[in-house]
Amino acid sequence: MAHEITVTDRVNYILDGADVKVTYNEWEIESGEIGTVDEIRGEMLAKLRDYYYGKVYTALTTVWTAVNTPDNFISLGTAITAAALEDAIDRINLTTPGVKAVIGTRAAMTPITKFGAFWNDGGTQWSGVDSQLEQVMQKGMLGKYYGANLIAIDQVYDNLESWSPLLPTDKILVIGENVGEFITYGDVKTKQYDDPRPTPPQWFLELYQQFGMLIWNAQGIYVIGGLV
Repeated sequence: MAHEITVTDRVNYILDGADVKVTYNEWEIESGEIGTVDEIRGEMLAKLRDYYYGKVYTALTTVWTAVNTPDNFISLGTAITAAALEDAIDRINLTTPGVKAVIGTRAAMTPITKFGAFWNDGGTQWSGVDSQLEQVMQKGMLGKYYGANLIAIDQVYDNLESWSPLLPTDKILVIGENVGEFITYGDVKTKQYDDPRPTPPQWFLELYQQFGMLIWNAQGIYVIGGLV
């Protein structure tokens, strides 16, 4: 009896580049109405950071769906519940060395405060945890639940005109230890130049960078979706 050993690599990855650029005429720059070059550059770096947040979070929340797994995804149709969160944490504790964090937008995570300061005996008896209650009352958010760190992310928007959110509010992630990595290739690069052809001349500033994200243990990610 003989058989052949088969090795399968299962890695989800993103290799891409990010580019942020602005342009103004030199009169606008000289008047100071749009801020200094350093202030503009600072806003562009913040926008680049927000883009990375959105890119990574969206990629992680779409690793699993109701179609491709029954074990690492659930669609609730309600706000987050104690049962759903505890099941997700239990699952990730089985597939990784332990839960690293529970992550979601502040809007999605806030309902945890409704049950996270109490513990149920499996029936109808609930016991309050004084230290947890104090956190809820003082901060409006909890730092930990069922042994897992809770991270509430402030929503970021593409711009103040359209006010479109960049982070999904209908999902919460439960992520285990050592499931992947996000890297950038070198520092942020800069292009800055003037176009003398129009009058007044046009000033350009561009920031760009390559980045990559690899997920080598997708079983260590649990998506709680369908949140309302």
